[in-house]
Amino acid sequence: MNRSLRLKSIMNKSAVIFALAGAAACETSDPTPTNPVDGGGGAGGVKCSPDEGVMQMDGVSCEAQPDDYTPRESNSSTDTWPACISDMNEYVPFDMNISSLARVAAFEQIRELLDFGGTRVPTPQDFLDARVIYTQEQGLESRVSRREDEHYPPAPAACRDMPPEEQQMYPDRCVGPVKIRPILNAAFEGGIAGESPVENAARIEASLLWFFYMSIYKEATTAVQVAVDVDSMWAKYTGGEPREKGIGLSAYVKARSQEAHDRIWDGLLAVRCWRDLDNPTGEAMDLALRDRARAQLDRALLRGMALLVRQRMERSECEAAWESVKILGPILDREATARDAANAAILRAELQKASAEDVDVAAATGALDAIFPCP
Repeated sequence: MNRSLRLKSIMNKSAVIFALAGAAACETSDPTPTNPVDGGGGAGGVKCSPDEGVMQMDGVSCEAQPDDYTPRESNSSTDTWPACISDMNEYVPFDMNISSLARVAAFEQIRELLDFGGTRVPTPQDFLDARVIYTQEQGLESRVSRREDEHYPPAPAACRDMPPEEQQMYPDRCVGPVKIRPILNAAFEGGIAGESPVENAARIEASLLWFFYMSIYKEATTAVQVAVDVDSMWAKYTGGEPREKGIGLSAYVKARSQEAHDRIWDGLLAVRCWRDLDNPTGEAMDLALRDRARAQLDRALLRGMALLVRQRMERSECEAAWESVKILGPILDREATARDAANAAILRAELQKASAEDVDVAAATGALDAIFPCP
């Protein structure tokens, strides 16, 4: 298939998906980004695969915490949760029209174009085609540009309503426009210019995975006011696939730990269970139950992200792997510091090294294992 026909096919598929999913509210204008990531130099090329040797790492035997929701165990009859809509171990949407599914599908299209597996060098045209998908109306860019990290205290106003200079004052909260979007813009521009294509593809991959991780937590939080945000939460992890399968972020986690993948699914169902029990047609009131479900979900997600960073760290001599580690590793620092400050300091020091050759991989992976042993 020639280039024009391939892009037309991709765009037709994407247009159909967005049409089926429905359009969300219009966005404010995007801020002007700056680029915090070194763009690197040279033409780049495939020398290795960042995912060579990917393996299951379920690790030590991990038991659910006493207040966890456990739908895989006798349909939740042995846990402390009341009976709810999730007890049959299947996700039941509030609304069959879930726009977030289209954004996961767009990620998959970009992944194919830029070959995140690292088996070939993407061309400038590949990057141009991928950017068309990324910037599609109501697509990934529209959400990246306004994404807030609900792990951090809120800014005085919604980040999307603040000018860029004010967003810069709250980089952790206004993470989409301040941190993620600039990396993506620079990587697309560099790839279109033919600069370091493999490394720039890796930056795009890691930045979008970062976006999906944070968006899952965000949707679980804002579902207090908007119940259908639970559907978006589920979609951003699963891409609409059942537990046994997975695309987008779920495919990355499932390839590394079936246990973490299953525990994330349990957490997704816990959030759906909470919202079923807590005024599902209006604003939720039981924030304590919400926080239980959200904490269960985030704990499992963090284990999945830690395993991704760990296995990429073990391939840090591979340019694409190291680029993804530099982006994904720091997002673990907040929770790592809260859990184990000493090991968090070890991990932070290794991630801050300028060159992969200087990294003590054993020290870094040992710290990750100590901080995030279970989902």
